[in-house]
Amino acid sequence: MAESPENRPQGAEESSVEAAAAAGFGAWDDLQVGFIGNPKTRMDDRGRLKLPAEFKSFIDKKYGKGFNAFYITSRDGETAEIYPMPEWQQHLAKIFKMPQSLPARQKLLDRYNLYGDRVDMDPQGRLLLPEELRNEAVLSGDVKVSGEGKFLRVTSLKKLREGVKESALSAQELDALSGYDV
Repeated sequence: MAESPENRPQGAEESSVEAAAAAGFGAWDDLQVGFIGNPKTRMDDRGRLKLPAEFKSFIDKKYGKGFNAFYITSRDGETAEIYPMPEWQQHLAKIFKMPQSLPARQKLLDRYNLYGDRVDMDPQGRLLLPEELRNEAVLSGDVKVSGEGKFLRVTSLKKLREGVKESALSAQELDALSGYDV
């Protein structure tokens, strides 16, 4: 949490939140936006991911200190998706509203069931990723943890680099993105 100008140590620089507020942009409300950022971290030899500090802090702020219930899964077997349990339950509710006869619904649930599991964060802020998912997505060593609003995405840094190099954005794709003002 940022210090207010009144209690900031003399000579200390103002935070980016304070600077944005002073410039008239208003305070950043991460509870509205959700998980953001993309720090690099490492998986340990046991397949555990230590949540980066900014994400752990956000979880403590949004769900309370001591919150530890997550669901970890994947849609594609290439990356892990880490949902706080309340977000996972909302996500599942949307899927369960789909017609059972919809083939895409069953394929998605099959993937979630194959790669997914409920995981409790340990007191050191580590999550053990499901073995099936770790093996399929080659999640070991250096990884990127990307905040994607309601969940975190974990990607092998090596695979991410290879994918970015192999798949440059085309002029048409850049034009399509500009239609969304990005």
